[in-house]
Amino acid sequence: MTTFPTSPADRQIPAWIPIVGNGWAALLNQLHEDLRVLDAEYRIERFGTSLGSLRVTVADRLQDGQFDGEFADRATALTDTVETTSERICDTCRTLPIQRTASVDSTEINHPGASRP
Repeated sequence: MTTFPTSPADRQIPAWIPIVGNGWAALLNQLHEDLRVLDAEYRIERFGTSLGSLRVTVADRLQDGQFDGEFADRATALTDTVETTSERICDTCRTLPIQRTASVDSTEINHPGASRP
């Protein structure tokens, strides 16, 4: 998991799209737009990949000095959906659906565009 730098511009999703495969760009752009509807100044706390899928955590928001639970619930629902969807989309070519076969040593991606070692 990668932690964002302190620059405000680098704390939203567009700053991180280049570090993942092009296959996930549209998914992340949609997440960015959906989060901006909730809060134009949302911030990403953690961003990365794990086991062939995205991992995104939105920073908590305070409203009048209080934790905004409704925002947290809605933002988490959006990121959960993206994380689950990313498991079925090739991060390189956006082929959908793909099947991942996990083993102890590796994850094999089975679809026509997948490169073979």
